[in-house]
Amino acid sequence: MGLWILEPDTDEVVPGTVHLQKEAEKRIRNTAFLKHGTGRHAGIVLVPQPSDSPNDPLNWSNTRKILTSIFLSCGTGLMAGTHNFINPANATMAKIFHTTANTISQSVSVVLLTLGASAVLTSPLARIWGKRPVLIVSNIIAILGYVIVVAASNNIVGLFVGRGIHGFGVAGLEYLVSSSVGDLFFVHERGIHLALWHYALSGGNALGQVIGTAIFSAEGWKWPFVWAIVVYAVYTVILYFTCPETTYNRAAQLDLDILEDIDDDSSSDRARTVVVDDVNVSENGNEKTANSSIREADDVPTTVVVDPKMSYRQSLQVFNGRFSDESFLRALITPWSAFLLPAVSWAALSYGWSVAVAASFSVGLSSIFTKAPYNFTSNQVGLTVFSSFVGATLGNALPGPLSDWLVTFLSRRNKGIYEPEFRIVLTVPSFFLGLLGFWGFGWSLQARAPFMVPVFFYGLAIFAGSINSLISNTYLLDCHRAQAQDGYAAVTIFRGITSFVMTFVINIWIQRSGYKVVYLWIGAVHGLTCVIGMFLYVFGKKIRFFISKNEFIQRKLAKRKTA
Repeated sequence: MGLWILEPDTDEVVPGTVHLQKEAEKRIRNTAFLKHGTGRHAGIVLVPQPSDSPNDPLNWSNTRKILTSIFLSCGTGLMAGTHNFINPANATMAKIFHTTANTISQSVSVVLLTLGASAVLTSPLARIWGKRPVLIVSNIIAILGYVIVVAASNNIVGLFVGRGIHGFGVAGLEYLVSSSVGDLFFVHERGIHLALWHYALSGGNALGQVIGTAIFSAEGWKWPFVWAIVVYAVYTVILYFTCPETTYNRAAQLDLDILEDIDDDSSSDRARTVVVDDVNVSENGNEKTANSSIREADDVPTTVVVDPKMSYRQSLQVFNGRFSDESFLRALITPWSAFLLPAVSWAALSYGWSVAVAASFSVGLSSIFTKAPYNFTSNQVGLTVFSSFVGATLGNALPGPLSDWLVTFLSRRNKGIYEPEFRIVLTVPSFFLGLLGFWGFGWSLQARAPFMVPVFFYGLAIFAGSINSLISNTYLLDCHRAQAQDGYAAVTIFRGITSFVMTFVINIWIQRSGYKVVYLWIGAVHGLTCVIGMFLYVFGKKIRFFISKNEFIQRKLAKRKTA
């Protein structure tokens, strides 16, 4: 294959590789019996294939799917925006609690640590019983955490305990939304919605600090937490009434992005039948049956079985039964097994490092800009974070649509075949911009440059990190959608641990080594994550095939039985 992607030495279909375009006569014949997009996407095979059930989220109206995606992403932004939200005021908080700014920043580290730990529990819970109950219960736990912070008044122990409990509740909306994108959208639509989720995560973190610090300066330290409680409560009520369960068990043969199964035998004259949600449809689209296997058309009966449409009242159920009959204790191990997938490990490193650095930025800004030569107030420090908001906005608004365009463009160049590696092209600009941003930030602070210089490089670093982490998360979903939920849980675990360590040590590290050295190393790690992505672009398809044939890895990632 061209485009610099190396082919494995096999004629077998490689998981993750799918036929999106019908540009050749052979491809048209092979995909004619599959469902396709409409309008400008009329030539694109829908991947995964939707079932015939009206309850399948892939069959929801575009308006409903888009509004669900936006609302869930808003929840992600809310959660991300309210655990670092008064970091610029850490120096002032230290005076109120009669401690050091570093101790206050370590209370944020606890949030990030418990966030990662809770992913170990929420991933199997969501996979077995669905995302809806996990999201609602998680929100309640997040509210409880901040209630403790407010009730404990100026008690430093209450601040640590409350923030720790809050962290356990944050994980649901912070990472389950990304796997919901795979529930709601087809491959060619996912990029922009993953960008929306990722933007909510990074942009919410930045904007939350601007808003939280402003409230802190105007009303006192408790009020940012009080307003967070109120908004959480309102959001949870709206979530209950407007967001039904997105987890859905459809026939495995429809998951073309997990393993495409398109007949390539041009010499066959017999009609081929494909499974559509326990309903078999022949290539001519006329015959349907309630069997769940692929068979020759002359063996097909004509009984039609379609799920009745769920009523609005039924959709309000918090619990919708089990979606998997796997053991919960066994399921606790699977997020760790996901690290065996290079796409997951790369996403964990890229995204985890990006978030950890963003968190360390927010923790360190108070110590940086409240001292000479800047001598900013807490509110002024909060305004500097607006630079990262702009960087996160551009870092998601541009790569999201561009990534989806690249999928279509490169697929056409590749004779209608889509490879997940196509999205990795954007790591190239992320590499150069990231090195410039991180190294420029450290150099400008060391040189005591005017405040606009480090603030500019700060936004540039966040912009580059947003591109890299978005692309790596999208690559994970496209390569391994069957393991996506565990994969994102693994990413969240790594992110939590990395963020905990970075926010815990950043101020001490800067004091010992200086800004230039610290951000030289931080930029170097960012560059390394981009280089790993470039390596995966070239060798990713070979790696995907190797993983699909490796007995040890497949045993560890064995698909859970669905209920």
